[in-house]
Amino acid sequence: MPNKKIKVSFFGKFFGNYSKLEYDDEKLSLFKNSSLEETFNWIDTDSFAVLSSGLFGSSLQFSFNSQPIKIKLLKSSECQNNIQIINKILKPIIENKIASKQQIFQQYTQLEYLRDSKVSYLNNEISPLLDLYEANTTEWKKHVSKDLLSFLDTLSDYIPLTDKIINILRKQFEATILSSRAKFYDNIEANPLTEEQRLAVIRDNDRNLVLAAAGTGKTSVMVAKALDLIDRGLAKPEEILILAYNRDAAKELEERLSIRGTAVAIDKNNRPKVKTFHALGRQILLDAKQSVSISVFSEDPIKLDMWISKWFTDKMQSDPKFMQIFIDLSYQPVNPFDFKTKEEYDNYIRDNEYRTLQNEIVKGYQELCIANWLYLNCVDYEYEPSYVTKRRLEVGFDYKPDFYLTSADIYLEHFGIDRKGNTRVGIDSQQYNFEMQRKRELHKEQNTTLIETYHYNWIEGKLEDTLLQHMKDHNITIKQRPSEEIFQKLNESGFLIDGIKKYLKCLQAIRVERLSDDAILNRLKEYKIANSKRYQELLSDLHKAYISELNKQNAIDFDDMIIKAITAVDDGYFKPKWTYILVDEFQDISAARMEFLKALIKNGPNPRLTVVGDDWQSIYRFSGGKLELTTQFESRVGSSSQTILQKTFRYNNSIAHIAGEFIMQNPEQYVKKVITHTQVSSPQVYLHDSQVDNQENLELKTLHLIQEILEQNPKASIAVIARYRYLLKDTKEVVYKHIKNSSIKFWTFHGSKGLEADYCILIGFFQGKTGFPNENKEDAVVEALLPSLDTFPHSEERRLLYVGITRAKKKCYLVADPRATSVFINELLAPKFNIDVVSETFNQRYREVFKCNKCTNGYYKLKQGKYGNFYSCTSGASCKSKPRICEKCGAPSIDYAKESICQNPNCHNSIKICDRCGRPMKRRNGRFGEFWGCTGYGIPGDQCKNTWKI
Repeated sequence: MPNKKIKVSFFGKFFGNYSKLEYDDEKLSLFKNSSLEETFNWIDTDSFAVLSSGLFGSSLQFSFNSQPIKIKLLKSSECQNNIQIINKILKPIIENKIASKQQIFQQYTQLEYLRDSKVSYLNNEISPLLDLYEANTTEWKKHVSKDLLSFLDTLSDYIPLTDKIINILRKQFEATILSSRAKFYDNIEANPLTEEQRLAVIRDNDRNLVLAAAGTGKTSVMVAKALDLIDRGLAKPEEILILAYNRDAAKELEERLSIRGTAVAIDKNNRPKVKTFHALGRQILLDAKQSVSISVFSEDPIKLDMWISKWFTDKMQSDPKFMQIFIDLSYQPVNPFDFKTKEEYDNYIRDNEYRTLQNEIVKGYQELCIANWLYLNCVDYEYEPSYVTKRRLEVGFDYKPDFYLTSADIYLEHFGIDRKGNTRVGIDSQQYNFEMQRKRELHKEQNTTLIETYHYNWIEGKLEDTLLQHMKDHNITIKQRPSEEIFQKLNESGFLIDGIKKYLKCLQAIRVERLSDDAILNRLKEYKIANSKRYQELLSDLHKAYISELNKQNAIDFDDMIIKAITAVDDGYFKPKWTYILVDEFQDISAARMEFLKALIKNGPNPRLTVVGDDWQSIYRFSGGKLELTTQFESRVGSSSQTILQKTFRYNNSIAHIAGEFIMQNPEQYVKKVITHTQVSSPQVYLHDSQVDNQENLELKTLHLIQEILEQNPKASIAVIARYRYLLKDTKEVVYKHIKNSSIKFWTFHGSKGLEADYCILIGFFQGKTGFPNENKEDAVVEALLPSLDTFPHSEERRLLYVGITRAKKKCYLVADPRATSVFINELLAPKFNIDVVSETFNQRYREVFKCNKCTNGYYKLKQGKYGNFYSCTSGASCKSKPRICEKCGAPSIDYAKESICQNPNCHNSIKICDRCGRPMKRRNGRFGEFWGCTGYGIPGDQCKNTWKI
């Protein structure tokens, strides 16, 4: 088309911004005083020309690249003649642009799941077009085809993309794929995928979190999603990265991909590979031409144990000061006056053992300091010896001094008072001070020597000085014990190996958390670890020595494999090509692994990340698992789509209710409402005591339960699950003596994850540091260096129990000690859990018979000793209560001032006891009639002549 012109009006000659305009099929040219001022290509227009008339001439408005251009004071007649011609030129250009936007919109909202990262892009791409359309709707409707106009009208309902609109578009996409891919989802697994599983496969945001309750098929989702991407042509196998937690999990996924790929006719050469994080790190380092020689420490953990043992041994033998540091740092000082309640104190002392260098268990940290000082200075002693006479200064208990210095024939008492005579919580200070005075008087009476130390000596940092002064005052020779002898004692007692194990855990935590020297110190201080600086210096020396040893080997360990791979990716030595990344067992991911993932995403082709896990089953904090990466996914990883798998085919509604209700007591966990395929009308979780014939016998009770199960169902699969391997070992020996059945499995709670059995028997529910829950956390120093833990009490132990209960397909049996019941069993006894309490011993009235009258949470247990049966408190060394055995019913009988009374309310038998020595009183006849006389009257060397009138 030849150039066409539009001239300005009369007024335009004087006041117009241009003198004329010309146009052809390709461009618009603007002139001023016969000179070409500007040229605009029609291809850059994004709206139709708009004509507006005025008294002094007409105006034409155009839009090029969203910038408005208005030419004023043109001849109205010429504008009228040319506007339609111009807009006919613009029609195909604008329609092409509408079609292009339509294609973009359809691509990102209808042909694929709408990603968060595309929301701003779509708004920015389409909003200007809609604005122009709405500003000039009449002109657009004259020229644009009906189909494209219909699209524009529809588009105005969606743009801008608000949260509500995004949700609508995603649901529309999900519905479309659910329908079109129904056959594939019906056949990808042995059973058709549930709707939740299908949605987990379909949802394909930039970040996708799939939360899977136990038994809800997270592995099925991983397999289905990977194969679905290939079958739909969204990705090639080499563009999909599947990451598994460990080798076993990777192998399982590979096998499932093979089997299910065959089921949906996906060729074996067209299936993605599965890698562990470490295997991926190794591949990246190989591609980056870096060393991948693995340290012998990683290949053989025993060699690491040997190296760290040698490191500590060499340091101790060459430096006596280091040995003393090692000993000092082996204990965390605890001030008993810091506890707010007696229960808090009792629990701490019960669950934290104080074992001296001579391998005695003492009741507190200050007694430990005294014992170790005496040993290190070659002062022979006995801890809590029997006194020269059997005497009761405290109601119910024989007097036993804290220490007896054997070579000097001197007794030592450490009194727990401050300078004002105050005592810790739970102790009557007035009574305690009265008993102190009685002890002093008793020593005077018996002509024995007593030396005293006090709590305030320790508080003031003068306990060792006080001991030294006592030794000088009583001419007790002290000398430093030879280092070789101390080292031998540490080695023989297990003290050395226990300490080394602790420091190995510290080293592993430092590596997995990637802690610098400053970070180590900060964590120790935050955790209020005493002697933080000394700990940090030792740990830093150990870490440096470890790195030096790796360098000598010219090798890397598994932590290095990930850390160095991150650097290789960030520095551009490896370019990630994956467009889809799928991660299994995300709840156990460490900080380093998360950093690795972020590096792959940041440096890759904007890949989509899908993680599958269950915050209810996060149980690997000790190996670096960082649960908050799951529970705080959006704030830490980015905005995401979330799918919760809540339909299970493994277990019944009773197991689901009890396990789910129990785990959701922790408000920091996600809420899930598990639906079960199998429905029952009665409880299928049973609570049994660990007694046989009224005697504690956990192993035999477990055997009886197995025999009962096999009588009813000989082909049943049975699993015995415990917190600790030693319980499994003992139980396994008893069971295999009587039953030869390979279907009986023995698992730890950690080892049971991912497994299942028809019937599960969970054992080891009792109080204490080897009970369940484990009341004794990892050593405080290790705890400080491990990933942070959510604040709910026993949170990880709670998740362990959830894992254990949900291994059972049909029935779950909990076997617990009714006399020292764990806090978990106490909680599960609440009616809301609806557990079948089989054993009556869990009735409150029965349990009160065995409740310790001295400490807060202890219970009396009957044990067999050298001289027959006896009761002792489950609180262990922290509680000195040892009641008599009622001669009438066998229940605990508590000693009071002048009698011992059976705690069984149905018995309440009582006997008279001597208020002087605690021996039984006997009714006797004398010159003046009957009286009560102590049975200690005839004991040579410790005769008690105490009598009472009748």
